[in-house]
Amino acid sequence: MDGKELEEVVINFIEKKLNVLLCTKIIESGLDIPNVNTIIINSADMYGLAELYQLRGRVGRSDAQAFAYLIAPPDAKLTKTAVRRLQAIEEFTELGSGFNLAMRDMEIRGVGNLLGKEQSGFIQEIGFDMYISIIEEAVLELKENEFKDLFADELSLKKMNDTIEKKLEAKSTIIEK
Repeated sequence: MDGKELEEVVINFIEKKLNVLLCTKIIESGLDIPNVNTIIINSADMYGLAELYQLRGRVGRSDAQAFAYLIAPPDAKLTKTAVRRLQAIEEFTELGSGFNLAMRDMEIRGVGNLLGKEQSGFIQEIGFDMYISIIEEAVLELKENEFKDLFADELSLKKMNDTIEKKLEAKSTIIEK
């Protein structure tokens, strides 16, 4: 379907001249049609958690109750990861649950090796706060050693800021012009 045809169909749907819109996941990014209250997602096991969340978010944008039906093969044919994604989308249905869903997505997929080629994470074993702390420490170490010439000014400001904080016994921030 070309762009003009697609636009006409969507306008007809918005104006309630059509009751059903059959489409690809193109609706994931940005369609806001308040009168839509039902979405059926076929092969839901093939979508990522963020995609499912975005698709589900296309309905329920008014005071009418919304329904999201996710169609997937029987559990026996699903991967463990697909089952966990579908369980997460089922569990987090409350308004504002996006952050919790994002955290679950990180648990399922792992956060990966930020500075390397590998994409398998170990956040589950050490926790998110510890992981961030390790990354911050590694970045600081790189700045102070291998890349010290590139970050000399920044490190100098950081040392000056640390000195001020110690003398004042309070938080401080030096803003560079």
